[in-house]
Amino acid sequence: MPESDSITDRKRRVLAIGKGAGALAVLIVLMSWLAGGFVKKVGPEAAGHEPSQQKPATERVERKTFPLMIEQVGAIRSGSEAQVSSRLMAEVREIRVKEGDRVSGPEAGHPTVLATLDDRDVRAKLRQADWQVDAVFHAIDGARAKLRAAQDQVSASKANQEKASLDYRRYENLLKNGAATEQQAQNARAQRDVTSAQAGSATQEVEAAQGEIARLGAQREQAEAAVKEARVMLSYTIIEAPFSGRVVKKMINAGDMAAPGQPVFFLDAPSQAEVHAIVSESLVPHLQIGEHIEVGIDALDSTMEGEIREIVPQSDTATRTMLVKIGLPASPGLVSGLFARIYVPYGTYDALVIPARAVREVGQLCLTDVVGLNGRPSRRFITVGRTRGPLIEVLSGLSEGEDVSVQKAQSEE
Repeated sequence: MPESDSITDRKRRVLAIGKGAGALAVLIVLMSWLAGGFVKKVGPEAAGHEPSQQKPATERVERKTFPLMIEQVGAIRSGSEAQVSSRLMAEVREIRVKEGDRVSGPEAGHPTVLATLDDRDVRAKLRQADWQVDAVFHAIDGARAKLRAAQDQVSASKANQEKASLDYRRYENLLKNGAATEQQAQNARAQRDVTSAQAGSATQEVEAAQGEIARLGAQREQAEAAVKEARVMLSYTIIEAPFSGRVVKKMINAGDMAAPGQPVFFLDAPSQAEVHAIVSESLVPHLQIGEHIEVGIDALDSTMEGEIREIVPQSDTATRTMLVKIGLPASPGLVSGLFARIYVPYGTYDALVIPARAVREVGQLCLTDVVGLNGRPSRRFITVGRTRGPLIEVLSGLSEGEDVSVQKAQSEE
């Protein structure tokens, strides 16, 4: 091997050793700083000469009992959701709203028009139905006139019949007394029979006119029903919001063909937001309708209190879970589909707690100053859990009864 190569290798080894030593020195300095090695310490003899120095405030590590909360997940859903569909097949003439628009329902007095459909065919059917109603009314008027004429004819025929019957009886009496001839009696009888036949014919005309009026009355009802149906169909050409809320999704555009049952808009009412949570069936006995429960919304970085509205009495055989619906207070940030967490109470547990002010965060590490028997604070790494108001749970790093300093909890060195 050439001498130049060995010199180069020695240089490289020296540089590597130097870098390793430098990194080790930095690590030692960092550990010393974290352990409080660079904090100026005051000895007992010096403390007696500085009466103005105050002893740092301390809080004792305590053990407290908290309710055990089992976290379950769900999603935000609107308490009132609707798929607005068309009730007839027609071309969409105009779309009057867009996604995200607020709309008013019938309860507001003036429901918002979401879209309008082509109504030419429906209006043609309405005009035809109106014409049929008018024609039937004219026919009924004619039938009633015939009925009145037939009734007048019946009255006249009955009067003639009564007169002919009186004349016949009178001639019969005269014939018995020899004051009238047989021919006169026969003429009176014939006149009586003619007037009786005329009265019967007039009665039949009355009955026929009454039957015609009844038939036309049925036709009138059918025509009026056709008019009502056409007017209802005409109202279907205007698609209105079924309730006050917000347009979540628009499924159709102007010029498209709407079909019965085909969703045109999706609406929801954000003011009636709910959490639909999938809860393990073993936790359901710990929930009751009307009970208040803690709900966390990650996207809003907030926690709110909800009320259990419904527990669906059916378990999923595959996941062994049940659906629980929890009502939420009105909030402008609640949007359908947001991820949510609910916390189901499930007994209690004990945990060590210290004031949250006693904890400092350095990067991803949590530190606190533990005050020993000599009154000197020493820095210690701890693992923290949930925050409980002004307190915070300590999972590891401290023991019950120890004292922690809270004097410099919010300051940074």
